[in-house]
Amino acid sequence: MGKSKKGGNYEREFSKALSLWYSDGDCDDIFWRTSGSGARATTRRKQQKKTRYEYGDISFRDPTGQPFIDYFLLELKRGYSKGIDVLDFLDKKKGDILILKWWKKAEEEKVFAERKSTMLVVRRDGKAPVLVVDKYVFKCFRHLGYAGSYLRINSIKNDVQLVMLPLDDFFKKIPSEKIRRLIEK
Repeated sequence: MGKSKKGGNYEREFSKALSLWYSDGDCDDIFWRTSGSGARATTRRKQQKKTRYEYGDISFRDPTGQPFIDYFLLELKRGYSKGIDVLDFLDKKKGDILILKWWKKAEEEKVFAERKSTMLVVRRDGKAPVLVVDKYVFKCFRHLGYAGSYLRINSIKNDVQLVMLPLDDFFKKIPSEKIRRLIEK
């Protein structure tokens, strides 16, 4: 299966899961993938044009999802099995590891999209998906009651502090109503 097909399938699967979580199980189509996984916004940006809700991989189709997308830029990566080992953070000989490259690109896109924060979701082949956020967002998650597993990564070279947690833990341990209240502030 090609990389784009695999990614597109995962974006649809993720959109449904996010919608069900956000609606407390009532609706599976609040969120959906953006046109060309954000390619339309990137192309228009080169022409000095904005395409507000086409940045990142996921946008909203139902207005109830707009506050979430106004707050978070969602970037999804699927199928990578090599080059994303967390131990690469400790290897001084390597350049940027993929997670940092993805994070930096998403952070740049976040600025153009006028969003407040980034969520990067990485799903390796045959593994459970992982949510990557910065330390400030994770601090909010902890304040909202998140008590699951996580891994904190500090990259001094890149001045980045990220936290990785199982996506399923995020969905199970942080009620969507608390996230909705957080983003309304």
